[in-house]
Amino acid sequence: MRAVYMSGLGALTLVFAMASANAENGFSGMQLQGMDARIAAALGMTEAEGVLVRDVALGEAADLGGVKRGDLIIEYAGSEIENFEQLVAVAQATSIGQLVPVKVVRAGKTLSLKIKLGQKPDAWKVSKGAVAAIPGVGLTLAAVTPKIRQRFGLRWGATGVLVTLVDAEHAESQILERGDMIVQVNSLDVWMPDQVARAYEDAKTAQRERLLLLVERLGNFQFLLMPVKK
Repeated sequence: MRAVYMSGLGALTLVFAMASANAENGFSGMQLQGMDARIAAALGMTEAEGVLVRDVALGEAADLGGVKRGDLIIEYAGSEIENFEQLVAVAQATSIGQLVPVKVVRAGKTLSLKIKLGQKPDAWKVSKGAVAAIPGVGLTLAAVTPKIRQRFGLRWGATGVLVTLVDAEHAESQILERGDMIVQVNSLDVWMPDQVARAYEDAKTAQRERLLLLVERLGNFQFLLMPVKK
């Protein structure tokens, strides 16, 4: 279970990615932030109770269960949630495949939802650094570790392989840019640099002229065709 402490809104707040390192805990795919008195006042609340949803991972349990950015979680797995720490404690007792009832406040209305917790995807488990180069197109790629995510200012929830360097001699002909995130290669998810490098070599062996890449650039997704040099 990972909690990240940040200062913001004039008070210490908490950001939490519901992504436990313990294989027995379910993965919901939410980024959360604790409440404080100033946030509560802005929302017209007398008490700072509940936990705010900052983001949800596309296609993961919370997203599939109907949780949205801006929701205020007030109940989770049958327990009333007054603060961030309490939600962490409750979440630690969950398991993969568990159907968890969740109550949220959205636009002034209380909604009852259910999310089926899943297993943390491999793309979210990257913790050790890894790099790969594709000399033919002048690319250097890196795995998205927490350190890389912070260094490049990558958004929470972004997964894939990061382009860290484009050789100057290939800059004019290369469709990728430093900071691009390669999310898929030929419609298959990637999260390690060698996956992209192998796909390139496989395409070269098969004498294919291009690879289809799904790339995230500045928060936008686009398909790009990367030439394969013979």
